Amino acid sequence: MAKGKIKRVPNLEKKFGANESYLFLKVQEDYSSSAEEHLLLTDDEFIDAAARGANNSEDTKKLSRGVLTLRDNTQRSCGESPHYYAVKVATADSQEAFLLFTGTGLERIRQRSERNAEDIEANLEGWLADLLD
Repeated sequence: MAKGKIKRVPNLEKKFGANESYLFLKVQEDYSSSAEEHLLLTDDEFIDAAARGANNSEDTKKLSRGVLTLRDNTQRSCGESPHYYAVKVATADSQEAFLLFTGTGLERIRQRSERNAEDIEANLEGWLADLLD
């Protein structure tokens, strides 16, 4: 799967109260030796991060699709995070969205991705697709 493209995937080992599906996203970190990472987001997390991106458009300038970038919150209000993890994505209907995650939010997403490794593994593509991305 191409970096920065959102795809809906089923939750293969659904536990009681867990989501039926997740939004699968492959990103490349620009701040950590360019490591690729696969994330599983809930619909609510996507909606919140996209709304934060729309409300803080000054912090989403010049983002590359699928590259997770640490950005300062330039017009920070009281109680807001001093920085965000920003990424430009393409949604399933080919729309562009800018997502801004707080450090806490990104950590929660990463922990879910670790706990649901079977959902990541089932949606990985071969080395050729990874090379072309």
